Amino acid sequence: MVVDETPLTLRRALATDFRTSTWRPRVALVGVVVWLVYEWGPGNETVTAWVVANLLERFQGWFGVVVAAVFAFGFVALQQLASGLTALLGFSLLRRTAQTSWERVDRSNSGLRAGWWSMGRGARVAVVFGLGSTAVALMQIMTTGIIGVRPHARAVASSAVLCGSLVGLLSAVVAAGLAVARSISALAGPTERALAVLSSPWPWIALAVVVLAREIVRSRRAS
Repeated sequence: MVVDETPLTLRRALATDFRTSTWRPRVALVGVVVWLVYEWGPGNETVTAWVVANLLERFQGWFGVVVAAVFAFGFVALQQLASGLTALLGFSLLRRTAQTSWERVDRSNSGLRAGWWSMGRGARVAVVFGLGSTAVALMQIMTTGIIGVRPHARAVASSAVLCGSLVGLLSAVVAAGLAVARSISALAGPTERALAVLSSPWPWIALAVVVLAREIVRSRRAS
């Protein structure tokens, strides 16, 4: 991939790539933007937490632990797989967007330059849990210089399974704690009330808005 030395903000890079592209890259660009906003913003965490909270409200006991773990794994893994494959396609077609996104991600974690397969287990966990498979796709393209979906699909699939496993395990631990709390009479009532609040979309929407507003303010100050 040719490196453009001209510094661009991500917004300018997206606008330039859209303006200078044909229809196919433009479609890919829209997909990339959707996933970037969802994964690098508060969308991923808030939606997943809301879905799991709804499951935990409906399913109780140790059966609820299994349901929460299995569903969370599948939900997150499929999300990550879809976002990673979309990113592989989009970043392979959109040079400026890929370069500018890479500069932004690399500033937050210099260890990304090692590439997915060269990372240790702890580093992989940190990357996929913090940045998602879009970052893995971007990392593979930029560190190898090879564009396209097929060369990096295995790395994206690996990161998607790892992320799904982490969230599934975390959901199981939370569900087990709730199962214990529900079995204690003094805690059963407060537990159900807390779940009723958390299973509503409004607290998560409010949290997403607050986090997004903070990120916008921070990015404007940095520029």
